[in-house]
Amino acid sequence: MPSSRALSVAQVGARVGVPIVIFLGCAMILSRQVPSDILLTLPAQLAGIASWQWGLAAVFTAGSFFAVAQYDVQAHRALGTKVPDGRARITGAVGIAIGQTVGFGLVSGALARWRMLPELNVGQALKLSTMVSLSFVIAWACLTGLVCLVLPAPVWTSALSVGALVLVPGLAALLFFRPTLTFGSRAIHLPSLRISASILGWALVDMAMAAATLWVLLPAGTMPFVTLLPLFMIALGCGLMSNTPGGVGPFELVLVTAIPVGTEAEVLAGILAFRAVYYALPALCAMLAMLRPLTKPKSMTSHPAHWHDLPSSEAQALRQNDGCVEVSAAGGPVAIWSTSQTRTLFTDPGNRANARMLSWLQRRARSQGRIPLIYKSGARLAHAARRAQWAVLHIADDAIIDVKDYTLDVPARRRLRRKLRAVTSAGVTLRSGCAPPLKDAERLDAQWQAQCGSARGGSMGRYCPDYVSDQWVVSAYSDTELIGFASFHRGASDWCLDIMRHAPDAPDGTMHALVHHAIQDAHAEGFTRVSLASVIACPNGSSAFWRWAAQKALIAAGGSGLRQFKSAFAPRWVPRYAAAPTWLSMIIGMADIARVIRNPIPLAAPKTSPAHHQDENYELASHSAA
Repeated sequence: MPSSRALSVAQVGARVGVPIVIFLGCAMILSRQVPSDILLTLPAQLAGIASWQWGLAAVFTAGSFFAVAQYDVQAHRALGTKVPDGRARITGAVGIAIGQTVGFGLVSGALARWRMLPELNVGQALKLSTMVSLSFVIAWACLTGLVCLVLPAPVWTSALSVGALVLVPGLAALLFFRPTLTFGSRAIHLPSLRISASILGWALVDMAMAAATLWVLLPAGTMPFVTLLPLFMIALGCGLMSNTPGGVGPFELVLVTAIPVGTEAEVLAGILAFRAVYYALPALCAMLAMLRPLTKPKSMTSHPAHWHDLPSSEAQALRQNDGCVEVSAAGGPVAIWSTSQTRTLFTDPGNRANARMLSWLQRRARSQGRIPLIYKSGARLAHAARRAQWAVLHIADDAIIDVKDYTLDVPARRRLRRKLRAVTSAGVTLRSGCAPPLKDAERLDAQWQAQCGSARGGSMGRYCPDYVSDQWVVSAYSDTELIGFASFHRGASDWCLDIMRHAPDAPDGTMHALVHHAIQDAHAEGFTRVSLASVIACPNGSSAFWRWAAQKALIAAGGSGLRQFKSAFAPRWVPRYAAAPTWLSMIIGMADIARVIRNPIPLAAPKTSPAHHQDENYELASHSAA
């Protein structure tokens, strides 16, 4: 059996030998198509290129490399390296200029990036180079097929067009519905739709500018630009797949084969001039740049904030779901929730709800290639978003109990009084301030999920003992048997209802009694407000569409029972809003929020990460209503 070293030597030999064989094969074919006497005229043809053509070609090359540099910007955003855009553009242009000229762009480009960015290690540079290379190949496949569909192209390219029409929507669906691919124990996070769209856009600019560089170096009338562009993109792809330095061989073969007969000398001269301007000159500039790599940036000290510092205790819902607390440019901590497509400001930021908050959120979202989204904000931030011409939507109403004014002796709470009397008659006892027994709580959670469906994630919750141990929990017992419990987030000035679990045979009114008891506990602890979390709202009652949509969402969230349950406490209903820069951003962002809620990330193992439970927030959930 051959040794692993022998296999590695064979692999390296194949990687080096195959491009050489491809180049020699293309050279042999070209030698048959292009007579030797034509090659002798190339110096004269090059001398005939006017100075304005060289100058315009240099301008188009600069434009192409500006677009090329954006690949690294998007890759850094996707990988979360926190490298500023300016540094990413410089290193991207250098890495691609070196990689496309010397060949083996994956390795040579990674080495160039590693040299230019001292804050990256070799592994990070290789990962960055891999993402840039793969994303460009995919972008090339999509764009080449679409360009061949709309511009004059050879008949045989129809297969590329059909492939692109299938590939583009298929990739979009994959990036949205399966943003993380798992291979064994390794998870690969795919770029967001926003990053992918940016890569496609910059790739089109890049290839159009590169084709324009070649076009201006050809004699006038050789072929229209709209005819050259698809041929250029096909030739570029053939060169990429050959892995020869600069695509030498396949690139020339495709173009020379497709040009009109009798213009071989002019086209070859144009290609030689193109290689000098587009490959040799940028590579020379890149090598000079690598003599003095960028200096390592100074590390910035951050001041961490705590979940309990947030204006709303409901924001603690994100502790189980990749949320974090950040200090915004507007001042003070805010809850940030990053999904695959969005960077979401969750819940109301209090008195920091202003235009500065919107600008800060947009910058932070752009730095990660995500959509800025506001989810469940108050009226003040929604008003600021409207003034900034954002799309704003009334999505929910929070049920707020003002603890100091809370009393049972009002007509609006007569149904609550009846429920509490029934629980008292059934002999149910309540205990608060400590977590219920683990096995009993897990049993109730399993029974609840069997009856109501799997617990949702995102801004909603799943039972986890580590997390519940950090909450205020009220438990209900029938004799010594646990029959229900409710947990509450605790903030600086308020509590918020989180999860509720009850046995199928628990007496009617058990959950009412748990919440009523917690409100009394909050009053005793000196808190002024208890939120019973939110229920779905109709964004526009005068619109038949929104009435229909709200009704469908309400049914999916468990029907009207949740609102009826909370209405028994006669709460003060406070509107909550979603906002995004455009309606398209709103649709994508809210759809991504719904996806995360229905398909939450796996819970961390006990004792490793606090969990969150917010089963009372059913804005976008299905039948998992308590």
